[in-house]
Amino acid sequence: MEECPDAAQLSVSMKSAFSILCFVLSLSSARAWNAEGHMVGTQIAYNHLTPSVKAQCDALIATPVVYASSINNTFVTASVWADDLKSSTNAWNNWHFINIPFSLDGTPTNGFVPGAFDVVQAIRTNIAVLQNPSATQSNRAFHLRQLLHFVTDMQQPLHCTAAISVATPNGDAGGNGFGLTGGWGNLHFFWDSGGNNLTNNLPRPLSIASQNLLSNKAAAIEANHPYDFAANVGTVADPMTWAVEGLGLAQSVCYANITRNTSPSSTYLNNAATTTDQRMAVSGQRLADLLNTILGTNAVTLTAVMPTNNNFKFSWYGLSGRNYQVQWKQNLSDPTWNNLTNIVPTANQSISFTEPLNQVRRFYRINQ
Repeated sequence: MEECPDAAQLSVSMKSAFSILCFVLSLSSARAWNAEGHMVGTQIAYNHLTPSVKAQCDALIATPVVYASSINNTFVTASVWADDLKSSTNAWNNWHFINIPFSLDGTPTNGFVPGAFDVVQAIRTNIAVLQNPSATQSNRAFHLRQLLHFVTDMQQPLHCTAAISVATPNGDAGGNGFGLTGGWGNLHFFWDSGGNNLTNNLPRPLSIASQNLLSNKAAAIEANHPYDFAANVGTVADPMTWAVEGLGLAQSVCYANITRNTSPSSTYLNNAATTTDQRMAVSGQRLADLLNTILGTNAVTLTAVMPTNNNFKFSWYGLSGRNYQVQWKQNLSDPTWNNLTNIVPTANQSISFTEPLNQVRRFYRINQ
């Protein structure tokens, strides 16, 4: 594939490596969340991108890639593109999940053979391409679209595990092999629909009414799970920590208080709804933090330089948690810069520095 030669090469090589697990892979083709779940998470993320990062993302989403069309041509709808691609090409299937095994009933897990490639490695690949200044625009566009989907994929706990049991000694492919009654099919399908809280009734391209419904749902989720501006912007997250977290939630929530070939109880349904909202909030925050970090530029752009009330003031847009050090020197030829102050914003917002207009001469810079 021209847009992503490395990914195409990996997907071909994985076919032979996964031949002995073809049954597991066929079960694992179900989509994490559904289209609505992915779009809610990316809408939350988009709400919190810095202006410069948002502009970069919009430009990359507008870049032509394979299977891009009117149904996935915005930041929010592009979060479903990786599933569109998978459905159309049957490629990159194993990029959507990681099977970390655990035992439901004491059946040993040491015979389980994990996949040679998984969503953790996929996200690391996406990040590496987006951070590579030599990567082509089309390659970066391809990997941004994948990243939108995979980060939200990982927050569905059943995309991080394979439950081992007497019934499924080779793993249940994230609940795909854990049958349920009551019209649910299996545990993975149940959680993809958020316990029927993700209706998936927003056809793409989104109409104005559908976009409003999506925005309102994202706002309601954020009201219950406020965006944490103290999160680690400036540090590239390790997706393996997300996988381990997902495994823990699968054990403590998804597989708890549910029995194979039964229908979920009302208590289980309520827990699924609460957990689904929380995980979509987390997916939006983690995606925004990651994109603001890997696409944020090191150069600060001054948005205002002016004298105000006998003070000299300049402003710039700052990222939450990032340390901005204001420095000065009297002559540009001076060997060192002098520190004036450190500013660490607690939100992604405009910040400023002010100093009295009583200096003979000063040159300023912002170091970060």
